[in-house]
Amino acid sequence: MYIFEVTTPGTWLDYPDRDWAWKIGGLLRNLQAQFYEANTALNLFEQAQSQQSFRFTREQWEADSERRSQIRREVEAELGFDFSHHSWERISHEADVRFKREKWGSGCVPRELERNVVSILARAFVYALDGFDKFLAVLAAEPDAPAKLGELSARVGSIFPDLRGVRNSTQHLEDRARGLGAGRNPKPMTLQPVENRLISAPGGGVLVLNSLNGNRFGCTMSDGHYGEVEISPQSLQHLSSLLHEVLQCFRWKGPVQHAPSV
Repeated sequence: MYIFEVTTPGTWLDYPDRDWAWKIGGLLRNLQAQFYEANTALNLFEQAQSQQSFRFTREQWEADSERRSQIRREVEAELGFDFSHHSWERISHEADVRFKREKWGSGCVPRELERNVVSILARAFVYALDGFDKFLAVLAAEPDAPAKLGELSARVGSIFPDLRGVRNSTQHLEDRARGLGAGRNPKPMTLQPVENRLISAPGGGVLVLNSLNGNRFGCTMSDGHYGEVEISPQSLQHLSSLLHEVLQCFRWKGPVQHAPSV
């Protein structure tokens, strides 16, 4: 488990305008909350991936095959087997249903549901990064905000160049699945070349949605290019550095604060 520590230079913002300080303090708390959402998503993502990796063994496959055969023989004895195509389909269907229900009852999680856990957590990480980006942009645009916040806000885009495009596509799959870009009246996209460990399409023409390539979550963005965001401690370390620089931009009073708690 990764635990990223955050040190705030003080307890309260030290500015004469209390209303302004209260509003900015709230935005900073939300910024930190998005950071810890990303930290949580990263830990759960890696845990889910490791559990998925060790699910199948040869011994389990052989045991499942033997149990399938036993259930099929039981179904054949109950329903009768007359060597007709209809009988074969009926028995195969019933045996398959009984086997799966037995596995589920013993605690086995269907592959479709298990795979979705990893995908959901990958998107949660992307959404937390995007939330951090949005809160930082709002902070930078506040009246009398430190000038450096604008630079730090722009740095998010340079560290995670595909973040906004990937996040937007995950929110508008109904358009991307139809090959449409962004906007109120989206236009058809021109799908650009894609080259990675999973896909080789140097001539373009491939639409990618909710793809997980190792620890990289990616999809086709509204401009037709493939984009991805790395779900890793390194990504969160970049965010940690940005968060601390943001906190250092302000004047504080009161004891130094350390997070997270126990």
